[in-house]
Parts: sequence; structure tokens; C-alpha cells
Amino acid sequence: MAALAASLLASACAGGGAEPGDLEEPVLAASSALRVLGPGTIAAGTNHTCAIFEGGFVKCWGFNGDGQLGLGDNVNRGTGTIYDSIPFVNLGTHSSGEPHTAKAIATGSAHTCAILDDDTVKCWGTGGNAVLGIGVGLFDTIGNSQSEMGNSLPTVNLGTGRTAKAIYAQGNRTCVILDNDRAKCWGANIMGSLGQDSAADTYVGDNVADMGDNLPPIELGTGRTVKSLALALEHFTCALLDNNTVKCWGNNNFGGLGLSGGTGSGQSTNLGDHPGEMSTIQPIDFGPGRTVQAIAAGDNHVCAVLDNGQVKCWGANEAGELGYGDPSSVRRGDDPNEMGSNLPAVNLGTNLFAKAITANGNRTCVLLTDDRIKCWGNNYLGALGLEDTTPRGGAAGTMGDALPFVDIGTEITGSTPLVPTTIVAGGDHTCIVESTHSRIKCWGSDVYGQLGVGVMAPGPPAARGDQPGEMGSSLPFAFVGSQTVHQVAVGYNHVCASLKSGGVKCWGYNGSGQLGLGDADARGDSGGEMGLSLDESLIGDAASIIAGESFTCALQELPSSSLTGIKCWGSSYAGKLGNGATSNQGDSVAEMASLGFINLGTGRTVKSASAGNNHVCAVLDNDTLKCWGLNDNGQLGLNDATNRGVTSGQMGDTLPAIYLGASRTAKAVASGGNHTCVLLDNNTVKCWGLNDHGQLGRDNTLAQGDQANEMQNLSTVFLGTGRTAKAISAGAEHSCAVLDNDTVKCWGANGYGQLGLEGSSDRGDAAGEMAALPAVNLGSGRTAKAISAGRNHTCALLDDSTIKCWGRNHRGQLGLGDTTTRGDSAGEMGDNLATVDLGFGRRAKAVLTSTNGHSTCALLDTSHVKCWGESVGGNLGDPGCTGATAHCGDAAGEMGDARPLIDLGRSYL
Repeated sequence: MAALAASLLASACAGGGAEPGDLEEPVLAASSALRVLGPGTIAAGTNHTCAIFEGGFVKCWGFNGDGQLGLGDNVNRGTGTIYDSIPFVNLGTHSSGEPHTAKAIATGSAHTCAILDDDTVKCWGTGGNAVLGIGVGLFDTIGNSQSEMGNSLPTVNLGTGRTAKAIYAQGNRTCVILDNDRAKCWGANIMGSLGQDSAADTYVGDNVADMGDNLPPIELGTGRTVKSLALALEHFTCALLDNNTVKCWGNNNFGGLGLSGGTGSGQSTNLGDHPGEMSTIQPIDFGPGRTVQAIAAGDNHVCAVLDNGQVKCWGANEAGELGYGDPSSVRRGDDPNEMGSNLPAVNLGTNLFAKAITANGNRTCVLLTDDRIKCWGNNYLGALGLEDTTPRGGAAGTMGDALPFVDIGTEITGSTPLVPTTIVAGGDHTCIVESTHSRIKCWGSDVYGQLGVGVMAPGPPAARGDQPGEMGSSLPFAFVGSQTVHQVAVGYNHVCASLKSGGVKCWGYNGSGQLGLGDADARGDSGGEMGLSLDESLIGDAASIIAGESFTCALQELPSSSLTGIKCWGSSYAGKLGNGATSNQGDSVAEMASLGFINLGTGRTVKSASAGNNHVCAVLDNDTLKCWGLNDNGQLGLNDATNRGVTSGQMGDTLPAIYLGASRTAKAVASGGNHTCVLLDNNTVKCWGLNDHGQLGRDNTLAQGDQANEMQNLSTVFLGTGRTAKAISAGAEHSCAVLDNDTVKCWGANGYGQLGLEGSSDRGDAAGEMAALPAVNLGSGRTAKAISAGRNHTCALLDDSTIKCWGRNHRGQLGLGDTTTRGDSAGEMGDNLATVDLGFGRRAKAVLTSTNGHSTCALLDTSHVKCWGESVGGNLGDPGCTGATAHCGDAAGEMGDARPLIDLGRSYL
């Protein structure tokens, strides 16, 4: 339950036969000893577990009776819970609207604390014993209501200018190491465990006046600072100091303070509960010349990893947790002269040494220098991971070589053993993080789902590791989230995502092979087709991906080059695949295997590309622009209406670059339904192709690019006096731009209010309309980061990373829980237009609409994907919603956390 999980930094032993004292500068760590920050950090509480995932987002599972999971309710998670349905904790936002993330996490008996990305601290769960430090009453809880989390949850006041470097939690107190390497603790001060030299049995932190500068740092001797802390449940605390010595204070009834005189006359030897005691505490004696590299504490005992890799433990021994083979009546450190050289090293086995240690309850575990694990002490529900419930360490012959190693299994394929980098002990469960993919495995009690495997463990009571055959490769990884994504493309009725782990996954309608799976079967329209069952596209890894009507394209590295080319598959209509194909490509495995790069000219490579309904445009390495596919309205910009790409002879050097103006080049391109817009190097915009609704922004309805010399005479779109563009998007019949002042302007078709102007008249189709075109009202103080124009609706990613959508809504594509069109009537925009509910505390990185469809997808701040709107062929990543229609977002209760993430298979920390 300590703050920062044990983490391996380097091999501590050069070879397998080192003796004590032979180790060269061993790098040793313990539960909470090293300030391991960010993704990969895991903490185990009494009955819950928390971890920090990619990007610094926190997810907790297990018991939630006091809101310790931080999910705004009291519902347990992890047993019988689909892993993608466990939300991330809402830690609030920065002033910019970007979400707070976490660097470190700590779990107590019924509360959780995190160090945020700005080095502040937030705590939630039970307010009992004042452990939250934010003035919450002793009988109150924080985190069981959504209104209590996020920006409503205050940070802990650590003092003027002070921030946190490490955090620790136990059942009755919380401690931090500050940026100046001094320590502060708050909560119950029973027997002086807070180290304040103050009277016992007081509370600190249930009143905000207790905190901040009024809470002094712990005095541990002149000039001394703190490397790590160990908090014992039974009211004592130990600190590993900067000089690698250890000092302990608080309750000494069990000898946990490690004093040379033992417990003396009981409570008279407690330290920290009377004035002047803290500054005079002497370091614990571990023997001549010995120093300490790591410490960990359980309920009533403490263990230390010494500089030579040995382990020594002292305090209570109720279940053999000291590891000396003594009965429970034999404690260490409670009688005089039991410390120093008289305190033996724990027998870990022949030539075995520790580099990390963790403890909880009456149990101790070590990570050895050979990357194996041993645990001893209480074995309730298999917490030792030895496939039985027999305690170890409390009887002769149970330690040393007789103590088995914990078998955590091998890689999923092959026989390579998993290598743990982190081990943490919870109340009656233990968890590791392995090194290859930062996957989690936990064993022991699963009564509340704290093992995170998503299905009920064997029982009752539910547990893993207490019966033969449950450990090793039989022990499942924790299912804690879907794979993450770095880019999303939305086609007509299919969606593709480029995975951060490499590869591409596509789902939805597949009648033309646009999913790239070598068949024409839809994916996502029936149960069991997503997640691990959804294969990656046969295209392999992609730098980026685009999608149009029944086809998909990927930018990939060229052979023997770091430069990128483009490949397309799916419907070959009008030459849009650019390879001369006359039939669908991608509906057979052989077609995907032989799919080649599109020839765009000698030596030419691709920087970026955009897919319209039936045409594709690419910005090349020399910043020129080439387009191919359907050209019935001049959308290819070649001063004719001839399709390109129908034969391979039309491509390569034969395919001309588009004339963009004298010395003008392309920065970005947006391909719409039957028109195209380009953002030029001088940040102006030009559009050509079909113009029946004014989508070219020329104050008329004349198509451009289909007649001789039209491109040479094409003027830029007037965006307002002095205004230029930062980004562009082309929909089916309208176009939008984010301007240099971060406002949005849209023009073209407006029958459903998709221009966001609180009317339904087209703009840009008659004289004077562009000069008079107002910016879209996004709300008070709100500006846009990005814009996406769809078939009849538009969505904007705002400066605070929220999403607003307007226009047609008959399929719920606006994500507002109804089918009411927005933007076509007065009073519907600005502050009256609600943001899309993406889930508790969630923000977005990107929003994507379908150029010719009625769906919307968001790439969330957690790098996961949500989609809503029209449900066709599994394009939303599931068979659809269960309301009056299968469409999602068209009825109340279908958005927010009720709308699941797209399941792309298991993810890791």
C-alpha cells in the first residue's frame, strides 16, 4: 500500500553466484523506495488496486464502498466487469482545459491519493482518520459522487511553494516527500505516528487549518532528508534517510521502532508523541558498516534491504512475516539487544539476494536480483502465490531453499519467463508489473474484483493462487483497458484506427473489402467480433490512415526508406485506389499481400493525404498536390472531368500536380464529397470541384477545375479582412476552416444548420455572402483547435478539449441524446449548444466525422476511441444501442460512460 511500487532499474547482481559483500554497487529498490513516476506505477490497497496508464491516466478496480475508486459511485469494479467499462479517474483539468494526469499513486485501506502532473496532491475515498487532508469530516467520504471529483476535488495544501515527489498511504494516515526532500504526514496521530512531537490520538487534516504551513515537516535530525517512507498499519512510521540510515517513530508495542532497548515499559518508548523526541531519534543498528537501500512495512513489522542485498525484518511475527522460522510469540526488536548484529538476515535461499521489497498485513515479498519472487508470512486466499494457503516463515524449515519461488508464468507465446519490474502487496492480494509490455498479474483475494481479471475468480471465497494450477501461465493478466490509438479515420460506414502498438484495426461495413481483412464480412455488428477477436488489417503498420466511401488508404514507410508512400484498398470505383484496379481490392488475402504503393511520380513520396467520397488527394514531399479518382465535377483540379487512376498509365509522372498559383505550395488538403480544398503555404485557402451549394466559397454556384484554365484563374476563399486559416475540412457539400484567431467559419450547404449560423440558408453561393460570413458562435470564451465537416453535420474540438457538434441529428450524430437538429434556428449555438458527453472527466484529442455518413468518432485524451450516430454494419464498434433504434446518441442515457470505448483488444500500462 505504499505509494510508489517497487521498481527494478538495473540488475543488482553480476552473475548468479555472488556472496553477501560481493555485490558491486547494487541498485536496490523497495515498495515506495524509488520515485518511479508515471505509467507503469501500480498500488494495492486493502481491497482495491490502482495503476497509472499510458499518458498518466489512473484506473482503479476492486472494492468501492467508500468511493476509493474515484468513479463517482460506490460500485465495485473488476469482477464480472468488462475491462473497457471501468472509467479512468477524473482528476480535473488545467486552466487550458487539458486533463490532469498522475505521476504517482498510493492506496490505503479505503482511500487513494495521487501526485498530479503539476506535482500537487489529490486524495479521495473515506475521510476517516482525516487521511484525505482536505478538511473532510471523519465520517464523510469523497469520490462516491461525480460532483466530488474532477475540479471539485481540492488539492491537499502542502505549504507555501511546496509540491510532492512521492506519496504513501495507509489505513489511518497519508504521507508525502516534498520537493525539498522533507516529509509531511497527516491523518490519525495515534502514538505519535505523524512525527509531530505532539500528544497522541489527535487528528490532522480533518480541518483545513491543520494543513499547509501549519503542518510542519517531520524533524529527523539536522540536515537530514528523506528518500522513502514505510507506513505500518499499527501506528508507526519509518523513514529511509539521505545517508541510507533508517529512523522509526510512533507505536513501539511490537518492537517496530527497532530500538536497541526494545519496547522497555510499553508505551513509554513510543516516539513522536512528546516534545523533543523526533530530533533525538537514533538510527536503527543493522550491524557494523551496514546501510539500507529500501524499506517496507506491514501491519506490525518492518523489513529492510541492506546495501549487501540481504534482508532484515523486525517487529511482530503473527504469521511468520519476519521470515525467521519463529513461532508467532517470538518478535524481534521488542527486547534489548535484538537489533544490530544480533538481528539475523532472512534466509532467502542459496546465493539469493533482494533488490526490491514490499509488505502488507502479515506478509512480505521480495524481488530477487535474479528477477524471481519469494513471499512469506500470512497466506490467506493464496496471497503468497504458492498455490496453497499454508503460511511460510513462522516454522522451521519453511524459509531458504525450502521456500518456493512465486511462478508468474511465461510470455503468451514461447517459454520465456516473465520478468517482474514492480511488486506490490495489498491487503490479501499481491500484484506485479512485467517488463515486456507492462502487463499486470495479481493473485490472492479477488472477493471485490481487486485482481482485475474481469471474471469471478474460483471460490468461494473468490481467489487465485490458493489452489494447485492457478499460478504460472494459468494466472491471467489483468484486463484493464483497450489498446490505445494515435489516429482515427471515419469512412462512410467503417472506421479505422492506427494503434500505438503498431498496426491498424478497422471495423464496420466491409462489402468492398475496405477493412483490409481479406474478406467482405462486416466486423462489429455482432457480439464477439471486436477486441482480441478483431484482427489487424493485413496492411501492417501505418504512419497514418484515411477513409472514404467504401475504401481506405494508409501512409506507410517505403521499402528501405524512412519516407512514406500510400496504399489504398476497398472499392476501386472511378480509379480511387490509384492502382488501375478494376475490381474491389482487399476482399481476398492475396490482394492485400500484393497491394503495392501508388505511383505518384519518380522519386515522389507522401507527406499527408485526404480521402473524399470517391477521390484522394496527397501532399507530396515537394509540397505539390496530386489527386486521383472520380473527377466528374473537377474535384481533381486538372481543368477537366476525366477520372484518374482507372489505369496505371494515368498515374506516376503522367498524373500532373495541381496548379495552386504562382510559387504556391500545399500545407494540407481536405477532400470533400465532390470538391477539394487546400491550405496553401501562405495560409490562404483555395477550393475547387462541385459548387452547387457554394461549398467553394466563391459567392456563386459554378464548379471549378472541370474546364480549361480554371485552376490558373482560381482565387482564394475570402475569410475576412486580414484573416488566414490554420486548418481546413471539407464535408459532403460544405467546407470549414479554423482561422488564425482560432475562430471557425463554414460555408456551403446549410439545410440542416451544419454551418452553425442559426439558420438554414446556404452561404457562399451568392454575391457578398463570404464577406458577410460570421464566425460560428462556439460559446463564451471558446475557440477551436480543430474542425471536422461531415455529410450534414459539423463538429469542433474546442480549446478546452471538449467537443461541440451541430447540424443534422436524425441518427444522434451530434451526440446530444436526442434527434433535434442544432444550428438551424436562433438560440441554438453558443452557450446554448451543449458539449458532447464523452464520459466522466473525459476530454478529446480529435473529433472525426464521416464525409458521406451520419456518424462521429472521438479520439479521447486517454488515446481510446468512442463513436456514436448511425449504426450500420458495426461501424460504431458494436451492434448498436438498445433503445428504440440501434443508433447511438439519439436517445437519453446513451452517451457519457454509457457509451463504451471501442474494444480494440487488451492494453497494458
